[in-house]
Amino acid sequence: MLRIAAGVIGIVLLAAVFALLVVRVFTIKDVIVDAPLMSIELDKTKIGKNLLFLPTDKLRADLLNNYPLLADVRFEKRYPDTLIVHLVRRNVFAVLRSEGNVYALDERGLVLGGVSDAQGYPTLEFRAGILSIGGTVRHPGVLSALAFIKQLNGSPPVSRIFERDSLSIQAISGHTNIFLPQIGDMSVKADTLQTIVEGFRIKGTLPTVIDLRHEKPIITN
Repeated sequence: MLRIAAGVIGIVLLAAVFALLVVRVFTIKDVIVDAPLMSIELDKTKIGKNLLFLPTDKLRADLLNNYPLLADVRFEKRYPDTLIVHLVRRNVFAVLRSEGNVYALDERGLVLGGVSDAQGYPTLEFRAGILSIGGTVRHPGVLSALAFIKQLNGSPPVSRIFERDSLSIQAISGHTNIFLPQIGDMSVKADTLQTIVEGFRIKGTLPTVIDLRHEKPIITN
C-alpha cells in the first residue's frame, strides 16, 4: 500500500511540475499585430496567457465581430512565447459618391472609409446619405449596382453606375449605356448583358444603348 501511495504521489508531483513548466515556458510574452494599412489596437489582456491553449477560434470570431472592416484574422504561434496576429482588411470593390463625399465600399456595400482617388474602381453615384465607416449602405440602387458589377466579373468592364430616376439606374461600359431597374435579379441582367455583348463583339461593333429594364432587352446601335 505504501508503495502504491508513494507511486501515486510521485505521479501527481511529476504532473504538477510538468504543468508548472508548461505554464511558465509557454506564457505569452510578446503579441505582434500585423495590420497593413490599418490602425487597430488590440486589448492584449483579453487574448490569453498561454500559447499552447490559445482559443484561436473564439478570438477570431470576436475580432471579426468587433471590427467589421476585417475580412479575416490569422494567428501565428512562434514558440515558446510569441503570438503574431495577422489582420486582413476587406478589399475595396467600388467607390460611392454620395452627398459630396466619396466612400470606399466592399462588394457587400460595407463602408471601408473615405477615399481621395477613385481611379481604378467602378464609381457609383447615388444619394445614399452621409455614411459611417463600418456601416452598410442600404440604398437599393447601390446594392443592385454592386451585385451587377460582381456578377459581370469584369466582362464587360463597368466604369460608372448612377441613379437615372427613382426606378432605374444607368451603367457605363466604354461607349455603351446600359439601363437597369433599381431592384431585381441583377445576376439575370448581367448574364443577359454578357450574351448580348458577346454577340455584338463577333460582329465587330458594340451598341450605344442596351436597355435591360424590361422582360426583353431593347438595343440601339
